Amino acid sequence: MRDTLKRLARLSAVFCTLTMVAGCSLSYPTDNPFTVTANANGKPNVWECAVVQMSSPPRYGCPDGKTYTAFQLRDFRLGTETPVTEK
Repeated sequence: MRDTLKRLARLSAVFCTLTMVAGCSLSYPTDNPFTVTANANGKPNVWECAVVQMSSPPRYGCPDGKTYTAFQLRDFRLGTETPVTEK
C-alpha cells in the first residue's frame, strides 16, 4: 500500500510539472496557432482554411471565399508577399 501511494505521488508530481511546462510553452503567440488571430496583412492563416485539393502544391479554401496554395499562405504568414500569377 505504501509503495502504491509513493508511486501515485510521484506520478502526480510529474504530471503537474509537465502541465506547467506545457502551459508555459503556450505563452509565445507565434508558436501556438490557437492564440494567433490573423496575419498583419489581414490574409487568412492555414489553420483557418480547409484543404480542397491534395496535389502539388495543395490548395486551401479559406473563409474569405478564395482558394490559396500552401506557398501563398506561407508567404502571407511570413510577410513576403510577391505577386503570383496563376495560369
